[in-house]
Amino acid sequence: MVDALKGATVALVSSLLASMVLAYLFRIPIPMGGMIGLFGEVSSYTMAISDVLMAVVTAWIFYGIFGGFIILLLCGGVTGLIIGRRYSSSNQKNRMIVAWSSAISTIPVLILSTLDYIIGPW
Repeated sequence: MVDALKGATVALVSSLLASMVLAYLFRIPIPMGGMIGLFGEVSSYTMAISDVLMAVVTAWIFYGIFGGFIILLLCGGVTGLIIGRRYSSSNQKNRMIVAWSSAISTIPVLILSTLDYIIGPW
């Protein structure tokens, strides 16, 4: 159970970090603001870092309230359980939980970034 909580917590935090990285390297949708990022309508390189951070946090909270937090908690919790059992006898267990939960949390962020290519403009 503790491994599931570790995985869920890491997934939540690392999804915010993944959103920030994608805002600079690819793009991420901002509610009522369009796509922000290198390949978005608004370039994150022309904005102040604080403005990009506020836009990403706003998007993270907005999409999290509409189901993103549940997805991240479930994915991170399941990942924490699976990896915790797999590496139960290893002294690298916590590092593996962090690594795999971080990797799993980037998948929903990538899907959100490319969703308009999948279902059309929104």
